[in-house]
Amino acid sequence: MKKIILLLLLLALSIPAAAQAKIVIASGAGYRSLVDKIADAYTAKTGNEVERIYGNMARVTAQAKNSGTVDMVLGDKSFLDKSKLDCCAQQKVGRGKLVIAFPKGSKFTGVDDLLAADVKRIALPDTKRAIYGKAAMQYLHTKGVFDKVEPKLLMVATVPQSASYVVAGEVDYAFINMTHARKIKNSIGGFVVVDESAYTPITIIVEQMSQSTHPEECVQFMDFLKTDAARKIVAAHGM
Repeated sequence: MKKIILLLLLLALSIPAAAQAKIVIASGAGYRSLVDKIADAYTAKTGNEVERIYGNMARVTAQAKNSGTVDMVLGDKSFLDKSKLDCCAQQKVGRGKLVIAFPKGSKFTGVDDLLAADVKRIALPDTKRAIYGKAAMQYLHTKGVFDKVEPKLLMVATVPQSASYVVAGEVDYAFINMTHARKIKNSIGGFVVVDESAYTPITIIVEQMSQSTHPEECVQFMDFLKTDAARKIVAAHGM
């Protein structure tokens, strides 16, 4: 009997612990650094792993609707509300902020800088699919400079792509979000938060999909977002 018990114990030790539930979170690409930090901290605390999917929000929500594998979606509340995902829970993460980033050796002092003759290209995310592209358009219209800067605008798919142009010094300015700007701060000249009254407030939330096969872990993740550790991460990303 002792030999059987010992054998069972040895087998238990030799077999890896049952894999912890791996929730899948789909997020806008501009929040990659934020989601990575939160997910890593959550895994360290709970042992539950997090698989991550990034892209523009149109792609993210389409995948959430059609794949059947996405447990949670993180992004702009207004976009997610319009997407009408089949969700069963929703929680605020923070507030997104639009910034203008510029290459090393440059600066940004105000909207008039965008009108300068030597400013040739200004990158911004997709104005139909990316919330910060929409915010950038609202900002330019509110400030009354859109018609003058329109020929200079270079539209790309996502925030990281817009940022990559300013990192490479291929544009004079780029509209991105503060979260990503902080991530690349050592590779650019700097960034400036634009007038927040010039565009619709951006509230970042996480939604739990009704079809999630890991509901308990989703609740744990949302609970983790309320902790001081998670809040510090969110604050560190400019939200």
